[in-house]
Amino acid sequence: MRRMFRWLFVVALVVCAGSTAALFNYYRMNEQGSEEYNSLKGTWTAENKPVQNPENTKAQADWLTDPPALSVDFDGLREVNQDTAAWIDFPGQDISYPVVQTTDNSRYLKYTFEGNRNSAGCVFEDSRNGKPFEDGNTIFYGHNMKNGSMFGFLKRYLEQAHYEQFPYFDVYTPDGTYRCFIRACCRIPAKEASYPVHFASDEERELFVQGMKDRGEYEIVDETVPDAPLVMLSTCVGGGNYQYRFAVLAQARKVPDAYKD
Repeated sequence: MRRMFRWLFVVALVVCAGSTAALFNYYRMNEQGSEEYNSLKGTWTAENKPVQNPENTKAQADWLTDPPALSVDFDGLREVNQDTAAWIDFPGQDISYPVVQTTDNSRYLKYTFEGNRNSAGCVFEDSRNGKPFEDGNTIFYGHNMKNGSMFGFLKRYLEQAHYEQFPYFDVYTPDGTYRCFIRACCRIPAKEASYPVHFASDEERELFVQGMKDRGEYEIVDETVPDAPLVMLSTCVGGGNYQYRFAVLAQARKVPDAYKD
């Protein structure tokens, strides 16, 4: 009997040691991923200086209460990673990441922007999309990291108060900058999370938007812009088996060039 207890004790120690090592490795990789992305932001983006814009430009963009805060060096980013497609930034939330795109949607689930194998991965655009905002619906994916990095912070949008404080985000592309106004925040069963990229008609597009709003965690009262392209942010939620996807649906409006520094 004593031998059995000793054997069970040894097994328990081994399992505990293995779990501790795995947990340590997970948090170490999280830290390394965060350090990499902070370095990228510090190297390839800069804070915009205030720009004095012509009054007529302000009138054309009365929806733009405050200009986008960053300028992004896409030439430099593409020297590091030729898959660079965009940069996403949430003003006031310290959430700012490069976005990549390749033909394989699984590639950046396990690799960072700089090509390092890491569970944090990288924010990436759906391989079915063309350039950001060329299609009816541009889709970005990111991991739901426990430390809130990548798209782990999206869970904050489960609360209406958070949305009301931060109702938009910015997407920078080589072709221009877009202010993206959030229209719906909802949980979708994983088996139903097949998001469309193209719409056969305006009616089909509006049905999709309304369906997302109907699923929403709370009602968002907005003035929908019919011709503004859609953009979705998606991550996994729902415990260890991630049986849901949490999606944030927004409409993108291009920022006038006069607001550039």
